[in-house]
Amino acid sequence: MPFTVIVKQEAHQDTIDAYNYYEEKLTGLGERFLAALQQRYKELSANPTFYSYIDEDPLKILRDVKLEKFPFVVVYEIIEPEVVVYAVHNTYKHPRNKLRKI
Repeated sequence: MPFTVIVKQEAHQDTIDAYNYYEEKLTGLGERFLAALQQRYKELSANPTFYSYIDEDPLKILRDVKLEKFPFVVVYEIIEPEVVVYAVHNTYKHPRNKLRKI
């Protein structure tokens, strides 16, 4: 049974910011970013345990997965039957910032 992907407001804002940045650089690049992100969400829905841990706190096990062709990771937690996305983090920024919204 597929998991439901829930995108928190902060992750949604990250997505909007990235989309706008890529569209300013090249028309259509933002759309390609969104397509890569949607593909990752589809994969997370099907098999969220496939990707690596970034924090194994017993109360909150966080994971992340890189987007293809873009320097971003999706930071999420599995809370069955949902996958909760906390951030869509630009890997060029400081790594500690990817946990800022959790």
